[in-house]
Amino acid sequence: MLSERETHLPRPAASLYEAHLALKTDSHNTRVKELATFASLYAWAGAAKIDLDRELLRGLGLTAPQVRAFAAWLRKPVAQANGVIPLGKRQSINGVFRSASVICRWFIKQFASLPSGNQARRAIEIEMLLAAQKSAWKEVLIKVRTRSVAPDLTDQEVAAIERFLRPETRSKAVGESIAWRDYLMWRMAIEFGMRKSEILSMRLSDCPARAAPYFKIVRIEERGDSYVDPRSNPPRPKTLSRDLGLLFDHTVFPRLVTDYVSTYRYTMVQVNGRRKKKFLLSHDFLITAESGAPLSLRAADDVARAIKEGAGVDFNWHLARHAFFNRAYEGVTGEASKETREAKIEDLVHWGGWESPRSLEIYTKRARAQRARQALMVWQQGGNQWTALT
Repeated sequence: MLSERETHLPRPAASLYEAHLALKTDSHNTRVKELATFASLYAWAGAAKIDLDRELLRGLGLTAPQVRAFAAWLRKPVAQANGVIPLGKRQSINGVFRSASVICRWFIKQFASLPSGNQARRAIEIEMLLAAQKSAWKEVLIKVRTRSVAPDLTDQEVAAIERFLRPETRSKAVGESIAWRDYLMWRMAIEFGMRKSEILSMRLSDCPARAAPYFKIVRIEERGDSYVDPRSNPPRPKTLSRDLGLLFDHTVFPRLVTDYVSTYRYTMVQVNGRRKKKFLLSHDFLITAESGAPLSLRAADDVARAIKEGAGVDFNWHLARHAFFNRAYEGVTGEASKETREAKIEDLVHWGGWESPRSLEIYTKRARAQRARQALMVWQQGGNQWTALT
């Protein structure tokens, strides 16, 4: 709950909105994101001497000048000397503006008290007020030229990462347990297109076994009340829960998981003056630090930086997900039957954990760009001549 810094008293508007979020969504990430936007609004309002609670609880939203003032306040610290805001910061700031628009319009719907006594007229007036509020926030959005094509790893880059992470050679530098853990994370990302948060949230009971040869991706909200994660900033899978089977004939799973757990999921302890192995079974997480604690998001990013430096590839974990789905989509487009293509698109959407096929569109753009780069043979039944121009 957001509270006043000096008095530690809860803020009325934020408290109401948090109660609304608790009923609206079970996504922790969504609640945190919108309350973080609320905190930014309070910080700006405090500096500008504006009673934000009063403005919102009146149900009129913020005025256009107030919206512009907040936008200028939010942009100023991240602008470069020439006034340009970097692309990543633009996307982040625009996210705050969109979230603030949603917040303001919710308070209009809840608390707007307009003078018209006619019910139909009042409904029209509220819709006009909502439209004006939405327009005010839309006007302050910073223009972002989005990348039309999903980033990817070339086959050469995938091979370079694979060579660098092979435990047989890397264990000499970082130790066997770390080498095998990092290789396991890499293969989970490149073989299944898993997100970083999905890998770090994986439990031993979610891994492939002889009786159930598939990974189980489970959202934290579906783990139940007994779920415990000791990390201060626990990873939270954004995608839908689903099962992912083994795709490739030459897959390293499930043996890689079995060998890693049985060989390296332990620590050395002193027992009666002698060092003995103690298996780390106090928790059920698959990916751990050397201490046996579940690996943190920051530590996983450190692994990505090590891959970037060691393999000479501009790598991050989400790039491996893109590489997986880019290739999967290219395979789908090769299907001759429209019905088969559409069915496999639906399968890919489910595999990715998305709610809508629209989330796959960025990969379709990449596949089209790749075909264009390879000079499509479309003229005259696949020939490479256009007779009208010869």
